[in-house]
Amino acid sequence: MSTNSKQNITLAWQLAGRYYKTGVQSPYIRFINRASRIGFAIGVAALIIGLSVMNGFERELRNTLLSVIPDIEFKSVAGSLPDWTKTAKQVQQHPKVLSVAPFIELNAMIQKKNNMEAVLLKAVHQELERTVNVTSEFIIEGTWLTKVESGTLPPAVIGVGLAKKLELTVGDRLELLIPVVSDTGRLSSPKYLNFVVSGIYQIGGQMDHGQVYVPLDVIQQSQGYSEYEAQGVKVSLIDPFEANKVASEIGSEITDYVYIIDWFRSQGHVYNDIVLVKDIMYLVMVLVMSVASFNIVSSLSMAVQEKYSDIGILKTLGLTPSTVKLTFVIMGLLTAVRGIVWGTLIGCVLAKFLPNIFAVLESLLNFKVLDGDVYFIEYLPSELQFTQVIIITSTALFIALLASLYPSSKAAKLTPIELLR
Repeated sequence: MSTNSKQNITLAWQLAGRYYKTGVQSPYIRFINRASRIGFAIGVAALIIGLSVMNGFERELRNTLLSVIPDIEFKSVAGSLPDWTKTAKQVQQHPKVLSVAPFIELNAMIQKKNNMEAVLLKAVHQELERTVNVTSEFIIEGTWLTKVESGTLPPAVIGVGLAKKLELTVGDRLELLIPVVSDTGRLSSPKYLNFVVSGIYQIGGQMDHGQVYVPLDVIQQSQGYSEYEAQGVKVSLIDPFEANKVASEIGSEITDYVYIIDWFRSQGHVYNDIVLVKDIMYLVMVLVMSVASFNIVSSLSMAVQEKYSDIGILKTLGLTPSTVKLTFVIMGLLTAVRGIVWGTLIGCVLAKFLPNIFAVLESLLNFKVLDGDVYFIEYLPSELQFTQVIIITSTALFIALLASLYPSSKAAKLTPIELLR
């Protein structure tokens, strides 16, 4: 960079700083400058807070919901896999698979005295299930499924919502009715199985209301399955968000005729909603910044008109058009930077402490932002990512730069005669 260029840049910064601090006399221009700063501050802060909340939901989706549902399920088309261990070995050959476990799922009715409730019965391997499903870590009373001992009732693990509805506690006996379909396709008398509640879990949402975990071998005997026969296998992956791709790759390799079900089909709408809200927020940010940038265009245009005589005198003294243009570009950026800095500080602080803020408001006003019986969490999550903060502030600065170019270019093109006339 030449010495003249450095001098021009230094001069532009000095002029822009002087004009920005004390040079603009019109109260209306100062008001528009403040409106621009406020617009940028609101846009930046709102986007940081909104994206942090969506990041929090995505984190909870991974750590809570996706941890208790299988990433992929391979379910036999014929009704059962003749040897689930063989299928599991084929699945585990894929490098992105963590673990595999067998399962049998049946619709059933749970009965206690005169109360009955429809449930999804999940027959699982007591040990292998814990490698693909962390429901055992959400148990608030009792223990996870244990080995069935002779002469005792097999254990069952239920959700807290179901326990409250049927007034069940650990140690209570419950009766499961499993429908039986005859060879002609008609319903026959149901099978009655007795269990004892060994544990109660609390995950959140509808999962606490309609699922019952029982030992796999009990249902195998009840349904006439052999020791290694199961309805299908469930798979845990290193990265759950690759479930769609990995499911297709594994499905083309295994020899069993199976349905391929990944979590995107069952719970993908939750993730898609998060992604959609993020995209909408980026769009809203651009719109808010654009509105604020219009104020920069207006304020700079009026500042140029107000400084016609100053610019004319400086041009007659040798001030170059590029220096004039750079001066007003810097003025526009100074207006935006103040708003961006304040918006970034406010947004980061609120995003960091948002869960605590809402927890205090919920206790003071006696309301819940998220109902744990409906959603998989009952608090407002937040996760601040500084990469996103950098993207937001950079985008805002770029928009402010674009907005500053037009009035600055217009000022640079004016001749001293026009300016001093």
